[in-house]
Amino acid sequence: DPNAVASKYAAQALRLIGEEVPHKLSQQVPLWSVEDVEEWVKQIGFAEIANNFSDSRVDGDLLLQLTEENLIDDIGLTNGIKRRRFTRELGKLKKMADYSSRDSANINHFLQTLGPEFSIYTYAMLNAGVESKDSLRRLSEDQLLQECGIVNSIHRTTIMDGIKGLEKNNNLNDENMDKSLDVFVSYRRSNGSQLASLLKVHLQLRGFTVFIDVERLEAGKFDNNLLQSIQKAKHFLLVLTPHALQRCIGDGERKDWVHREIVAALQAQCNIIPIIDNFQWPEAEDLPEDMRQVCHFNGVRWIHDYQDACVDKLERFMRGEVNNRTDPLSRVGLQKSEITPSTPANPVLVRQPPSYQRMHSNDSSKGSDKDVNGNSGLTKD
Repeated sequence: DPNAVASKYAAQALRLIGEEVPHKLSQQVPLWSVEDVEEWVKQIGFAEIANNFSDSRVDGDLLLQLTEENLIDDIGLTNGIKRRRFTRELGKLKKMADYSSRDSANINHFLQTLGPEFSIYTYAMLNAGVESKDSLRRLSEDQLLQECGIVNSIHRTTIMDGIKGLEKNNNLNDENMDKSLDVFVSYRRSNGSQLASLLKVHLQLRGFTVFIDVERLEAGKFDNNLLQSIQKAKHFLLVLTPHALQRCIGDGERKDWVHREIVAALQAQCNIIPIIDNFQWPEAEDLPEDMRQVCHFNGVRWIHDYQDACVDKLERFMRGEVNNRTDPLSRVGLQKSEITPSTPANPVLVRQPPSYQRMHSNDSSKGSDKDVNGNSGLTKD
């Protein structure tokens, strides 16, 4: 299990330098144990009532269903301001949670298309029986109120409009709803494999499912399996190392692998996030027309000395907290100051946890055309 191996080595590294090994919380909140819930309660600043949750055996499933009455009567959170603070933190958790263990019809993905704030209703809708596309189509506004507990009338109207809009565009189908993979990583093998692999480890440690094509697909073969993986991905990370798009220029027949992946991601409407490492954008008009749109996405400028800050910024893009589309007339990406931990706008990042050993992702181009798994990069280098 790559996740287990990565977690093991990260924990060993922290112990070696005398740091406390944090309790790793999965994003799959519905599967949290009682101990996971207790740890989360402590992490958000409510250690004084953490035992009340464990005494009541509150696991992830129950945590997502807690009502204000439960917080008052069962948990003993009688202070109104503290209860509002706790409810705010619980709302944040509901927005970032991974519901894939229950959400086979990807109801959460539909709600996120309406706005990130609508994710808080995912679990209530699933528990009310909205577990298929047909049940979503049949929903009435009264059911949203009575069965799903959505008291905000504006939100109910928006959800109903969203359902009607999907049906009108014939968009409520498997291909568009089935975004079962969190991240697809696209990179140039000759000098991007190290950074791509590093991103995978960072994101897996944060609970994301990540696909890098060298793991499952034969090198040099762009087939339907790869295309399907891109279609299933919510986020498409485009690792841009020096000259990464050079082979796309003049590639009218779409022979270049990176070119194909970008086009597939645009067609699948993935959330495209460029990861920029010593890369200079070519002129948009020099690129094939079918991929020029990628020039208008903001990205994260990768700084090896501040990896954790970069991944924090990346996660904000993935959560929808940062707009990753630029003005169509501009290709200006995020500036270094936006992701440097000392930036006043990011005080939470001032004290960085230990990061992985510094890597220069373009070093691999000096000695080999093979990727980190030893596969030849002839079609993608």
